[in-house]
Amino acid sequence: MSTIIIDNEGDLLVEVVEWDHEQEWPDRKPIIRKTQHFWVSRQVLKDSSRVFKNMLGGEFRERHQDSIKLQDWTISCIKIWLQALHNVRQDYDVPIEATWHLAKMGEYYGFDILKLKDWFADWYQRQPVDRWYINRESDDVPNPRWLLYPCWIFDHYKGFMKATEFCTYHYCGHITEHNPTRFRDLHLPQRIIQQLNAAKGRLRTVLHKDLYGPNDRLLRATCTCKAESLWGYEKALTDCKAWPLERLVQVTSMAVILERLTRFKYALPSTACSDCRQNYQSVVKGAISHTSGYFDGLCLDCMDSSKTDDEDADYWSHGELKQSDFVYGCRAGRHGQPTWYYSYMGQKQSKDRMNRSVRMSRYDGDLE
Repeated sequence: MSTIIIDNEGDLLVEVVEWDHEQEWPDRKPIIRKTQHFWVSRQVLKDSSRVFKNMLGGEFRERHQDSIKLQDWTISCIKIWLQALHNVRQDYDVPIEATWHLAKMGEYYGFDILKLKDWFADWYQRQPVDRWYINRESDDVPNPRWLLYPCWIFDHYKGFMKATEFCTYHYCGHITEHNPTRFRDLHLPQRIIQQLNAAKGRLRTVLHKDLYGPNDRLLRATCTCKAESLWGYEKALTDCKAWPLERLVQVTSMAVILERLTRFKYALPSTACSDCRQNYQSVVKGAISHTSGYFDGLCLDCMDSSKTDDEDADYWSHGELKQSDFVYGCRAGRHGQPTWYYSYMGQKQSKDRMNRSVRMSRYDGDLE
């Protein structure tokens, strides 16, 4: 078996055993898929992880060994982490599922997850992301819901904003994320999913308010033709399958509803009076424009920002900030007030899941 040299001046051999968990059954243990050796620096591992610090510098037998064995991880993911920790050129030819494995491995050993921030951004650029956005109907292949957690954990603001905006407009029903791995503890904080669905519900309110404008005026009119005009307007909305909203949004995405509204046509009765002669086409067009541009997705910087480092002050200031307080300073550039509002998560939430207790209890001697 050949050894992959990570550090030419290294002093530690790492043997990696990769198991085939797809062949694992309740009555059968997984089988070994392959093994690989890496030549690395002992000190780099100790400096990068409290687990390895305890393992290689504590009272365990590995302290006196020239090699250690790591199991339960994919060889490609361990290689990427070792390359990142040693600051050498990294591999990018891994599937999207590997991003979960990388996050889980980082959590397990206590690595700084942001060591892979630049790697993830480069990996993301190399992926057929546009094709993944076409595959939104099936969870058997990558789609935007697969991107939510990786973009969040690796602090990729562009990918996260795009994915959250897309999910809000293009999915019907309750928005959820998708995890294609066996690591079921890896997921977004529940608050983020709540805010996504709240933003999705707001789109319905915004669209309904704009489309209801003619109804409100006609219901207040005193002319004899108001009933026919009102019926004709709602009939035209119904004919393009965009009305009534309350029923449609349960089974139809907002993007589909907005596309249907582009086919709206309404010819007023020739007997309609001046009160009934509203510019219905302009009303619908304006509603489409307003709703489609209302939400830009969630902003990672707004999610993490804390104005005063005071939880109570942040809570009360949420509804008092001016536009200038939330449209400047974000990596995403200027965005609308709704994005800031729904990105508000209270006090800064740490994306560093490494703060969780490390599960490698064998080497938990002085873990905090």
